[in-house]
Amino acid sequence: MHHYPPCRHPDKVIGITPHHDGLGLALLLHVDDTPGLQVRRGGRWFPLDPLPGALVVNVGDILQVLTNGEYRSAEHRVLVDAERGRATVVMFQDACVAGTVRPLPGLGEARYRAIEYGEYVKGNFRALVEGTRFVDSLRTNVAQDEKVI
Repeated sequence: MHHYPPCRHPDKVIGITPHHDGLGLALLLHVDDTPGLQVRRGGRWFPLDPLPGALVVNVGDILQVLTNGEYRSAEHRVLVDAERGRATVVMFQDACVAGTVRPLPGLGEARYRAIEYGEYVKGNFRALVEGTRFVDSLRTNVAQDEKVI
């Protein structure tokens, strides 16, 4: 569960800094109707207004690798509200193939190199601290040349 209390100076803080989820999927339920979740697309931030009873399904970096880039993880952040608190419940789902993070067979030439799951987790946490994306280091020359991902 995440709880963001009201903040009298929302222009001076951020709830969660911009990031991509490193795991497979994130399922998020808004407990209340306080906005705050935003997604970046084309260099602009767009709010995701809470819908009662709806789940937000967020693709993570591992799913991006498993699908060979067909599904892409979204950069997102959370802003606080000056007058209202915000509460969410989130569940993360992880995935790998036989202990390895790699594109599933049959999805064309691999755009990501395979890596053992434990090494992926270590690299992902290291990159999170550094403010980079570990999944980018897994790109093959095919992915970099195509500039698809």
